[in-house]
Amino acid sequence: MCGVLLIHSKKSKALDRSNCLKSASELFNRGPDFIKYNFFYNDTLFIYNSILSITGKQKLNRSLIKSNNQNYYTAYNGQIYNFREIYESHLKNKINFNHKSDTEILVNLYEDQAKDIPSIFNGMFSYVILNKKEKLINIVNDSQGEKNFYYYQDQDFFIISSTINPILKYLKNYQVDYKILKDYFFTRHFMPLENTCFKGIKLFKNSLNATYCIKRNNLEINYYDDCLNWINEKNYSFFNSLSEASATEYLENALIAQLKLMIPEKKFGCITSGGIDSTLQTALISKIKPSSVNLVVDHAGKDKTIKYIPQFSKYLGENINIIKSNKNIYAKKISQCYGIVMSPLQTHDLVGRLQVSEEFKKKKCKVFFSADGCDELFGGQQIYLKIFKNNFDYTRNISPYSSVNNLGISFGHFSSDNYKKQLETIWKKVYKKYEYLENKERNIQSALFLDYFIQSINVANRSNDLISCNFSLEPRNVYIQRNIVKIIINLPLKYKINFFSKDPNMIQKPILKKIFLKYFDKKLILKKQGFPGYPNYAKNILKEKEFKTISNLLEIKKINKKNKLSSRDLEWKLINTQLFIESLNLI
Repeated sequence: MCGVLLIHSKKSKALDRSNCLKSASELFNRGPDFIKYNFFYNDTLFIYNSILSITGKQKLNRSLIKSNNQNYYTAYNGQIYNFREIYESHLKNKINFNHKSDTEILVNLYEDQAKDIPSIFNGMFSYVILNKKEKLINIVNDSQGEKNFYYYQDQDFFIISSTINPILKYLKNYQVDYKILKDYFFTRHFMPLENTCFKGIKLFKNSLNATYCIKRNNLEINYYDDCLNWINEKNYSFFNSLSEASATEYLENALIAQLKLMIPEKKFGCITSGGIDSTLQTALISKIKPSSVNLVVDHAGKDKTIKYIPQFSKYLGENINIIKSNKNIYAKKISQCYGIVMSPLQTHDLVGRLQVSEEFKKKKCKVFFSADGCDELFGGQQIYLKIFKNNFDYTRNISPYSSVNNLGISFGHFSSDNYKKQLETIWKKVYKKYEYLENKERNIQSALFLDYFIQSINVANRSNDLISCNFSLEPRNVYIQRNIVKIIINLPLKYKINFFSKDPNMIQKPILKKIFLKYFDKKLILKKQGFPGYPNYAKNILKEKEFKTISNLLEIKKINKKNKLSSRDLEWKLINTQLFIESLNLI
């Protein structure tokens, strides 16, 4: 992928060029093909872009990509899949398309002052656009939560970055926000909404269309979209009126049409795990253009699906390469993950993602396809059947993925009430949008919506971007594209979790499995597995095996050891948090 860094000196004091470039070097791996940067306004503004070249041909100079009139400059991370169509509809009579990249189309749209930017984009993106004459900076990211920016501001600086590391390197002095680490003990995974583990460093929300005025040092936040408005009663009624066969065909055609835009000309690969989501995506891709490399990680002693991989290979007509993992590999590589994500691991399967990224890079791929988020959107998590099959309080979010949980731990002078209120406020808004549904379906649809837009975005999407891009790879995923998500969230529940199915294998994600059966035998619909990895084994590399250090730092007051159901999860959280703090060399 690409890396973006912007640093503005608010007091008109010239930036230290050397410090800026050293900080920017943290983003080199995200875009090693081309490095572009400029200093503006007597060195008070620095904008940097490391580029992983996927489309077009880049000019071999150090200057940022700019518009034809030389006024608009951009630093861009992502991929606009429909950039050729945008050229035809907006810029055909104004610029020559010859060898143009999506970045050049993007920046010239701002010169042209095209309307509805960035709503017209089909893709994933986070970018800054400098209007040099007006001294204004536009800051934009996508609405489905694939690409984002971290930012920091104080009385001296305003900084934006694709990762946390350049900000920390530039500031030199930083403080850990232990409140955010405490919140982690009340959620399923590590998923802060806007804050990070470092005081003053935050995340922008999705659908951002902000403006930073350089003259006034003022950041004005606006949004061009709201995913809540994607919930649509008319669309739901349309899908509900279709036969099962028609609804299935509609979704399959939409996935194929989107993949035709997403499959790159560069060498690419696919994660093909034997699960429904990733394996179906590989099959759909193969129908258009076979991938060069298919990979799966074999976690020794845990992955029961591995023995079926040769059968999937036969159906695909392509080899699926198996990467070996075990407890020792997991413990060895977990420290590497902390240096990349700069937080406790969002979920304990990041080591597997790191291994996959390493292998794709060795195979010289620039792009790979994964299927994270599909379980949340389609109701495929194992726990859903258990918690949703009975009657419950339909006004309350009972999904553990987007609500506050209790693992039997308490802290001195701290409660999770503020975090809980944030989640409950969002829940009420989503629940209201689904008001046209019956109670149980309304509750489940609301929970699945939140599980994607809170948990999956903040856990899977973010960590996937950080881990993969660190290995100069662009992760892609057809299921979480904006137009596809709009279809999924409006599908009737019977296509996600069909409690009335007589076939146990077709209760969860039945519509995806119907498409799956067009490409594979029914016997290859395998039992769902949990997240792979050996998280609790990581305690063997801790300096303080009894968690004394992290207990003191977090002011842990009490741990209810009788809470046996959560003891394993609680132990992992303690291991994860202490390993992260140790990785910062603070203890």
